[in-house]
Amino acid sequence: MTDNNYAYMLHNIPGWGNKTLIRLIDEFGSCENIYNATENELKTKVTVKQYEAFLKAKKKWSLEGEYEYLYNRGIDFYSYVSDKYPKRLKDIPDPPFALYCMGKLPDENRPSVSIIGARNSSEYGKYAAKLFGEKLAMSGVQIISGMARGVDGISQQSAIFAGGSSFGVLGSGVDICYPEENHSLYDSLITSGGVISEYLPGTQPKPQYFPPRNRIISGLSDVVLVIEAREKSGTLITVDMALEQGREVFAVPGRICDSLSYGCNSLIRQGAGIASCAEDIVEYLRRNICDATMKIKESEDNNKGLKKNIDAESSREALLNNDMQKCIYRELDFYPQTTGVIFEKIIAQGLQMTVSEVMNALVELCLLGVASQNGMGFYKRG
Repeated sequence: MTDNNYAYMLHNIPGWGNKTLIRLIDEFGSCENIYNATENELKTKVTVKQYEAFLKAKKKWSLEGEYEYLYNRGIDFYSYVSDKYPKRLKDIPDPPFALYCMGKLPDENRPSVSIIGARNSSEYGKYAAKLFGEKLAMSGVQIISGMARGVDGISQQSAIFAGGSSFGVLGSGVDICYPEENHSLYDSLITSGGVISEYLPGTQPKPQYFPPRNRIISGLSDVVLVIEAREKSGTLITVDMALEQGREVFAVPGRICDSLSYGCNSLIRQGAGIASCAEDIVEYLRRNICDATMKIKESEDNNKGLKKNIDAESSREALLNNDMQKCIYRELDFYPQTTGVIFEKIIAQGLQMTVSEVMNALVELCLLGVASQNGMGFYKRG
């Protein structure tokens, strides 16, 4: 029997939080010693309610049986005293006493970047999340995020598609997929990285569980990258935690008139690094984080990623039926533009088209799946 058997039991005691458990580790030296402490030894270290909860749990808990049941479900358990507990987390304020994991934990010898941002992201945000997730993964960077819809999930899925590793930190038990729509990503993370939580298996997602898990997302990372965030966004809670932990923060700049970019532009104004491309972050990691034991792939892989994106753009243009469609497609952006604005750009090039022709071509691009329309205009799909 290992110390993890005792740690798993202690972590299941109601009312015994992270601070209590880590304080007791400092006092007694191991979880086994806490378990075997005398009444007098333990009563002076915990409250009456905590001690009563301990006695109740001790009577009902099977040290070997419960831990074996956890293991047989494919869930690994890492306590604060485990050799495999992430070193990055030991240095943060209020570290979790234990982590549950399906898949694996991030590699300590590889750089990690958390990518976070808006759930209801724009096409620009989706494109940026895909681009950064893919290119950083191709550089050997591990991607950490919260598996949420929008920026989080897109960046993680793109990292996996690029052959990299990604890790999802959940606001529920690791055996609960949330949101349900990301079940495919959840399965991919377990295969190509891991899903991680400090919450007991079976814990259902609740709003109060998500802010605390954000300190683990940033804590496991060397850099936090923000892609789209409103001025008052939950994403900025993670940024505050990252700064408290001494992590570097980068933000993708956006248009000054776009509310989804207010948060990012504000972070840049306050001193966050500007992420205009993945290489900005790769170079920071290479200069400040990586050493002889932690390496990033050289730019050859980045060039492959660039070629891949160029090829993808070429394949989209190959779907277009005529020069008029190709011309208009090249004027589209990931931000919506009205038909009038697009028409003015076409005329500025000296091309002869009517507003009606431009409008018909835009509708055709939407039918081909390379463009979309909302109430603000037409935009390129990522």
